[in-house]
Amino acid sequence: MWNIPELNTYPDAEIYVFDQAGRQVYFSKGYETPWDGSYNGQLLPRASYFWIIDLKDGVNEPLRGIISIIR
Repeated sequence: MWNIPELNTYPDAEIYVFDQAGRQVYFSKGYETPWDGSYNGQLLPRASYFWIIDLKDGVNEPLRGIISIIR
């Protein structure tokens, strides 16, 4: 699980994860359920994935980075 502490304090936050081909494999508005590395109920392969977190707080620019799945 990709657990991001304190993100639940931003109820309007939007979290996106994309695979290397640019396909969106995860989206969440708010952060009640952490991403488990799956897409449509299937575990994704070991790889690096691009993420964007937009806190939607009117102050901070969206955060971006890379997360890797290692099993």
